[in-house]
Amino acid sequence: MKRRRIAIVASHVIQYQDPFFRLLAADPEIDLTVLYLSDAGVRTYRDADMGTALKWDVELLTGYQHKFLRNLVHDSNRGWTRHINPGIVPALLREPYEMVIFMLGWGSVSALLGIAACWWAGIQFFLYGDSSFPPPETTTRARIRARLLRMLFRGASGFMTSGALNADYYRHYGANPEHFFLLPWAVDNERFAEASRFAPGERDAMRAKIGVRPEQTLFVFSAKLVARKDPMTLLRAFEQLPNRNRAAVLFLGDGLLREPLEAFAREHGLGDVHFAGFVNQSELPKYYGMSDVFVLPSTYEPRGAVINEAMACGLPVIVTDRCGSIGDIVLEGENAFVYPAGEAESLSASMAKLIADPSLRRRMAQRSREIIGTWTFARGVEGVKAALAFVARART
Repeated sequence: MKRRRIAIVASHVIQYQDPFFRLLAADPEIDLTVLYLSDAGVRTYRDADMGTALKWDVELLTGYQHKFLRNLVHDSNRGWTRHINPGIVPALLREPYEMVIFMLGWGSVSALLGIAACWWAGIQFFLYGDSSFPPPETTTRARIRARLLRMLFRGASGFMTSGALNADYYRHYGANPEHFFLLPWAVDNERFAEASRFAPGERDAMRAKIGVRPEQTLFVFSAKLVARKDPMTLLRAFEQLPNRNRAAVLFLGDGLLREPLEAFAREHGLGDVHFAGFVNQSELPKYYGMSDVFVLPSTYEPRGAVINEAMACGLPVIVTDRCGSIGDIVLEGENAFVYPAGEAESLSASMAKLIADPSLRRRMAQRSREIIGTWTFARGVEGVKAALAFVARART
């Protein structure tokens, strides 16, 4: 059997994507090379939002071919200039790839260089990202951006869609749905589910260590403590709870807002609010496992892989209406409550329901497990193979 050569262009080493690359490379029909534009993630690096240095403590970069392309700019650069890798052009042109997937989207110099190289050489290329919620085209700049995206999307061979709202995003800019192939924005469900299990008594002991009583409903937030994630709305919602004595809040993560959040909790007498700081991947499942409900109050969240993590650990979720996971893994009334971003009163009402009704929490938790069990890397492999079949048909 002839193996099909494909390249994936990735921004940097991401703990969520690495297991997918490993599974894709293990398929006997696929000859995969991952081209990284930065080695951030595999080495210790400074996260500007959290204000700390970190390094992932899970297995990375094994089981698949990969190359690091020299980036001419510093990792701290943002926006279009975060990746300037002239080597992407020869890297794509000197190998007979049947298909290239730009897994970093299109918003950098290197992505556009790579896309231009594929256009010039006639290489089939697919775009993949987490973009959702097209912005309004009310300004000249927004209209120019939209026009450029429509031009770019017309030139793409197809799109790997990360979810329902991501597909709507591509469709909004004129992409042909017949060229869409699902590559779920997934995490290693099995690792999170297995690592979140406790021995008898272990869960209560872990909760007691941070000051959470067995009977309290523990709401967990896991993200950077930055404005876009809007952790302050969670604190305001907690303050408004009529049954607050039966609940607690745990913040996982760090960032510029940690000090203001801690000050708010002190000044408003919110004693059942706890801050664990940055928690690395190997320890994270246990923190989800000792919690009861996951909350992500972001004002804008293109996807939110932390939602996958929490669901794999069996938690119901509460998210805002600006979360890109709505409609595929976040299902209102089944495993989730969705509330308008920024509205603490609405968030508080959802929290109160879950505090008051343990059976509802259990039903929603079970539904989370069922839904996330279908949202897997294996479906992504099938999506890539379907895209390859599409490419083969286009050539005949």
